[in-house]
Amino acid sequence: MKILHVLGHNPNWNIDIYNEQHVGDAFLITAFSFGESFLTNKRIAPILDKSMLDLQFYGQKNSGVISKGKLSDFDFHPASHAYDDIATNVLVLNCINQAIKYQIDKGFKKVIIPHIYEDNNPLNIIAYIKAINRYISKNRVGDIEYYMTIPFAYDIIRNADNVEQILFELTNMDIVFDGYYIVCENKPEQGHKITNDLKLITNLSKVFKVLKYQGFKTIYAYANWDAIFYLAQTEIDYISIGTYENLRNFSIKRFVEDISGGASEGYYFSEKLLNMIRAKDLINIRLNGMLDHIKNEKNIFSNYILDENYQWNIHKPDVNKNYLLSISKLLNKIASISDIKERTLYVLFLIQNAIDLYDKLDENYVVLQSEGKNYHLNVWLMHLLKSIDMKPDKFYTLYKKSLI
Repeated sequence: MKILHVLGHNPNWNIDIYNEQHVGDAFLITAFSFGESFLTNKRIAPILDKSMLDLQFYGQKNSGVISKGKLSDFDFHPASHAYDDIATNVLVLNCINQAIKYQIDKGFKKVIIPHIYEDNNPLNIIAYIKAINRYISKNRVGDIEYYMTIPFAYDIIRNADNVEQILFELTNMDIVFDGYYIVCENKPEQGHKITNDLKLITNLSKVFKVLKYQGFKTIYAYANWDAIFYLAQTEIDYISIGTYENLRNFSIKRFVEDISGGASEGYYFSEKLLNMIRAKDLINIRLNGMLDHIKNEKNIFSNYILDENYQWNIHKPDVNKNYLLSISKLLNKIASISDIKERTLYVLFLIQNAIDLYDKLDENYVVLQSEGKNYHLNVWLMHLLKSIDMKPDKFYTLYKKSLI
C-alpha cells in the first residue's frame, strides 16, 4: 500500500510533510485546483515524476458553466465544450482519448483515465468502459500503467445489482487496464464526516475485494479515514490522503455547482478515537482531564495544536498536518500486516479500544456531539466481525485477553 497526497488548495502542506516528515509516497494533482498551471507551479513541478493527474471529467460539460475551478484550462476537457452542440457521448469519448495522450505526452507513467459521473445508469458507465478499453488495447504504450476511473454515484454504489453488473464488466477477460481509480460518493448524514450507510460500505468493500482478487491494482481516491475500514479487509495499492474536506469526500456538486465551504475553527483527528473532534470540544475534554485519552502520540503537530493557548483555524497548516501524519501512521501499520484475518483483528481491536474510550469520556462528563460522537464504530465493528465469521462474544473474549 502506498499513500497518495491529494494536492488541492495549499499543496505546500502536503509537500512539506512529505519532505520533512517523510509522510506519503506520491502525489495526486487535481485538475480543478490547478488547471495546466501544475506544469509550471514552483512547488509541484519538482515532484511531477512522483505524481498522477486526475483530470476530473465528473461534471462533463456542466463543469464549464460554474465560476470556480480551472478545468476549462484543458482544451480537451468537456468543460471547455459547455456550449457545443456535439453529442455528449461522442464528445466525451474524444475528450477521454485526448486526455490519455495528454498525460503520456507530459511524462506521467501512471495514467488515470477520466470517466464521467452517472447517477442512475450503470449501462452508460459500462458502455464508456468498453469503448475506452478497446482504445487502450489498440493504442497501448509499453511502460505506461493505465487506471480506469470508476466514479460510483451514491445511488449506484448502494444498489447491489448495479455494483454486481459493473464488477462483472470490470473483471472481464478482455480488460486491458492495469487497475482502477475508485471514486465513491458517500453523502454522510448531517453532522457526520463519513458514512455509516451499511449498503454503501458493504458494496464498496466488495468492489475493493473483488478487483484485488481478480489481480487488478486499486486506487482509493478522495478517501477519508474510512480507508482504515476498507484496508482492514483487503489490499489496496494506493490510498489518497487530503487536507480539506473536498479532497477527502467526493461530491458531484463541486463540479456542477458554485459552492463554498462554511467557516470553521477546524477539527482534531484522534487516532485513538478514530474520529474528528471539533476544536471547541477540546475545551471540555481538557477541563475534565481527558486530553491524554484522545491525543495522538509521537506527533509534533498534535502536540502543538493541543496547547491550551493555540488559536484554532481550519486554514492553519498544523491542524491539517496533524491529520496527514496520523492517518498515514494508521494506514501504514494496518498495511504492514500481510495476513488479512490478522489485519482485520488488529483493526477490530483499534475500533473496540476507541469504543471503550468513548465510554470513558462519557463516565467523565465529556459527551461529544455532531461529528465527534461515535456514529460509525459499531457499524464497522459488526461488519468486520461478519467478514471473518467471528461471533461478537468470541471477539470480546480475545479483546479482553489482549488487555491483560
